[in-house]
Amino acid sequence: MEAGKASPTELLAPPPPPESVKRSGKRARDGPLLFGTQLIKHEGKDDELVEAAPQGAEAIVPSESPEKQPPTAVQVDKAKLYCSLCACELTPPIYQCAVGHLACCSCRVKLPGRRCRTCRYRGTAFSAYAHCPGLDLFFGDLRVPCDFDEYGCRAFVPYFLSANHKGTCEHAPCHCPEPGCFLLCSPRALAAHLVADHYWAVYDLAYGTPLPLAVPVPAAAAMASGSPVPAPARDLRLLRGDDASQFLMAVGPLGDGAAVSVVLVRAMANPPAFPRYTCTFYANPPPRAADLQGGYFFATVPVRSSALADGAGAAPEKELYFAVPREMLCGGNRELLLSVRIDRSTGAEPPVEDKKMIIES
Repeated sequence: MEAGKASPTELLAPPPPPESVKRSGKRARDGPLLFGTQLIKHEGKDDELVEAAPQGAEAIVPSESPEKQPPTAVQVDKAKLYCSLCACELTPPIYQCAVGHLACCSCRVKLPGRRCRTCRYRGTAFSAYAHCPGLDLFFGDLRVPCDFDEYGCRAFVPYFLSANHKGTCEHAPCHCPEPGCFLLCSPRALAAHLVADHYWAVYDLAYGTPLPLAVPVPAAAAMASGSPVPAPARDLRLLRGDDASQFLMAVGPLGDGAAVSVVLVRAMANPPAFPRYTCTFYANPPPRAADLQGGYFFATVPVRSSALADGAGAAPEKELYFAVPREMLCGGNRELLLSVRIDRSTGAEPPVEDKKMIIES
């Protein structure tokens, strides 16, 4: 985000400073200011400005046991929360020149003499950056709402950790897999949307227990009218685990047979290592296929995450899929008798000797 175009954001800031720091209707013209400018204006108190206390001999030292105050919601230009040099989020320790320009620690050590580059570019007298413990306290207690609050996340996270939280937030929006629908919603809200607006059936499954399904496999894609590209032909179903995780199962043609895939509906940029999911497919032969009686096809594949963007997850041939030959499909409607089992692991894979014991048991 460019500093000049940043929009205000709502924050949770530390409690207001003592009365001696508040100056009604006056701006401090001498000494360093917080961010070098008027920063915070309390809601409902347009004439009361909260400014930073000067450093050094005039600094105000709070008492050892200050009375605890509830958090205060304020609004601030988000550009003020970024380093003036690299435009990244400010993280303690934070440095400030005499005018009030801020710099992060990594930028400060790269400057000649560790002097303020912004002042030098403006042709004014410039001084060295100095560590500002007050800003460390301010930013350390600053909380911002999650970027995905409109999708249901109600977390307030430390400002300088907001990017980390965003990459692991379970409310990161996913795309609706229904063709022609462009809705973005959280994975938890996807099932309700598909049931209410697209009349999908949602299949509840228990981890470690096979879920039997009879799935008609669409025939090879027919040419769409006036288009050289074949129209997609897939059977899509939503599976819901007992921890409310959502899985999209897609079945489509693969030559004369079928391809089946399962993805976890999740849009995290940095998903956690655990829990980890695997899916085992079992394909049973048609009832009247005497030469196939007693046999079945199966495969176990890891379940990958997908935000379902641009049709991802809905095309089984583009995922880790289970291939089923034509002989395993029933009748003219090409029905596939399929069992799906999803396993959820919350720990590391057992060592080789433990796997042997598991198999023997």
